Amino acid sequence: MWELRLEPGEESPVHLHGLDHILIQIAGDRIALAPEPDTASRYKDYMEADVLPGEVAFVRRGGIEVARNVGAKQYREIIVELKE
Repeated sequence: MWELRLEPGEESPVHLHGLDHILIQIAGDRIALAPEPDTASRYKDYMEADVLPGEVAFVRRGGIEVARNVGAKQYREIIVELKE
């Protein structure tokens, strides 16, 4: 389990999600996802979305991406990796 915090305009390092995981949005207003060209995720294109605090999503493994806070508020999420 880990927490991601991004200030407005900040982005995460490129990272690989090697395990299926549950993503829980805690705070923020707008987040972007920039997938790498060789990602195995179903998300292949850059996308932006509104943050919905309390929103829970199941995400399959394989994503290689950068998360970018494109909002005006600090973004926070909790990721719970599911062991095999």
